This record gives sequence, structure tokens and C-alpha cells, in this order.
Amino acid sequence: MTHDTGQISVCHAIDEIDRAEWSAVTEAAGAPVFYDYTFLRAYERAPLQATQEFFYLTFGDPAVAVLPAYLQSSDDPLGILSVLGLPGKGPGDLILMTHVAHCYDTGLPARPGQLTQRLVEQACTVLAELSRQAGAKWFAFLNVDGSSPVAATLAEAGLTRVPMNTRYNKSISGFSSAEDFIAAIPSQRTRAVLRRSPRLADRAGLRYRSPDPATGVPDSVEVCQRTTARHGTAAYYPDEFREFVVRAAELISVTEIWRDGQLGLASISLRDKTRFHLWAGGIDYALMTGVDSAFPLMLLPAVEEATATGRAVLEGGRGNPVTKLRFRLTPVELMAFIGTP
Repeated sequence: MTHDTGQISVCHAIDEIDRAEWSAVTEAAGAPVFYDYTFLRAYERAPLQATQEFFYLTFGDPAVAVLPAYLQSSDDPLGILSVLGLPGKGPGDLILMTHVAHCYDTGLPARPGQLTQRLVEQACTVLAELSRQAGAKWFAFLNVDGSSPVAATLAEAGLTRVPMNTRYNKSISGFSSAEDFIAAIPSQRTRAVLRRSPRLADRAGLRYRSPDPATGVPDSVEVCQRTTARHGTAAYYPDEFREFVVRAAELISVTEIWRDGQLGLASISLRDKTRFHLWAGGIDYALMTGVDSAFPLMLLPAVEEATATGRAVLEGGRGNPVTKLRFRLTPVELMAFIGTP
């Protein structure tokens, strides 16, 4: 059955949206956690990047597709927009984008059968008009899986396709434990590293904790902030990060590793119905000196929780390609699709 997408609504606050209607679309679309109403509300209340305006688009009545968009500076906290070669870009120039820098899986959530060329072109028309009204030089879909159906329709709509970066994930639908994950890795040496990692951690006096994210997990937030600052992207986890964690607590799982009464490693993960996202992390490099490898210490608890709760995909985020490929996560090439108003 084909629904009419002609009626398009644009709201400026998440509370103006019918939560049940929005959630029905994202659930039917199998959209990742970044489109969850709770995530979007948390981001609006505690934005992790300065945002001039928020937009929430719904297509059809009742909605058959939804889309958030954000008016932000093109000087983003990760510097990922700098690789796009935006023509005529100057400091502080505005861009209307979907989704935000903290999302690595962008699409256009639509009910099955509704992701049509007409829908995508309608979305681009609305984004272009909103860009004009807001004084943005560009509108863009960022971090789109280059092999996805929405990527093909965005290219067909005439948007400029530009390579961005790579994210990594792994299908774990056939696994019932972390041991199944390990056993599926072809390299005997890599399997041995993963199996040895918990034993070495125990001998080194490392202890795991799983604090309630509703507390704001200040220790985890702080170590994430220190780590990203060390890598030159201090603004990526701003002061609002702790409040965001509290507001999005129902979507979050936290793993901490302590040594000698100090936090050495933290992983703040996101969960949706089918995916477990290794989303944010931090490490105290001095405290963890001598530890064989930090990534398995975050990876194995994530796999254990993901398999125990029936998630089908482990999302490993962007960056750190050598390590993620070593542990047999699959690369997903991400693209930006850019238009001008």
C-alpha cells in the first residue's frame, strides 16, 4: 500500500512531535539509536555541539518518514567537515545537516516501501528551503553508508557525493557469547590475544564496574573528555556530555575498568533494538601502561552484553582501523551528500 507523503510538517522542538508517531516510523524502518526519540530529546536538551536551530521533519499524515536536521557551524568538533572541500567555506559558515557529528549512521527513516525517489527529493527540497531561510550555505546528509539504498537515491537527486570516513561493525546474530565471537576469527594469534586479555587484566588488578548511566557517570565522562582532548578534539565531549548521558540513560550501557582505585578505561555504549554501539570511550594512558591491549577490554564486555540481549549487530564506530580490522570488524565506507540552497 502506498501512502501519500505530500503533507510535510516541520517542527522546531522535539516536544512538538507526536512521540508515538515518530517512534512507529523509526521502529518500522529499523533505524539506529541516533533517531530514537529519547536520543533526539537528550541532544536537544544537552546539545553536544552548539546548534542554532533544530528541525524535525515528518512526511505524510500519519507519518511514513521522519528526519531530524541541525543548523550548526561547519567548524565541527571532530573536523570531519574539513575533508569535504565545501566550496567557499569560511570560518563559522553555517550548514544544515542530518545527522550530527556524534552520529555515524545517517539515513532517512521510512516505513517499508516508502523510501522512494520522490520522498528523497521532497526531503532535499525542504532542507534547501530551510537552509535559505536560515542563511546556511549548504545542506547535507552526513555519514551515509555508501552502499545503502538511500545513498543511491541521494545521488540520483543530484546531491554531490563526497567520501567521508569509515565505520566498523560486525554481524553477531549467530553468536550466543563472546567466545563464539572469538572462535569465528580466522587468525589463531588474534584469538589467543582475545582469550588472554581477561586473564592478564585480572593479574594486573583491573576490576570491572557497570555504573548506572542515570547518575551521569562523572568518572567515565571525565576520562572520555581527557582522551579526546589529548587527541586534539577537546570540544567533541563538551560539558553538556554528562547531562546528555543522564537524559539518554535508558539507551546507554557503561563499562568501567578500575586499577588501584582509579578509573583506567571507560566505555559508554548505546543500544537500540538490533544494535549495540561502542560509541564513546576514554583511557587513562598513564594508569593503563603495561596493559597488553586496551581495545579487547572494551570489546569483549560489549560482545557479551550484545549477544546476551539478542542484538544482531555490534557497531564499533569510526577510526582505529588497524585494531578493528584485526578483530574482524567489517568496514563500512561513509559518504556525505551535499546540496546548496
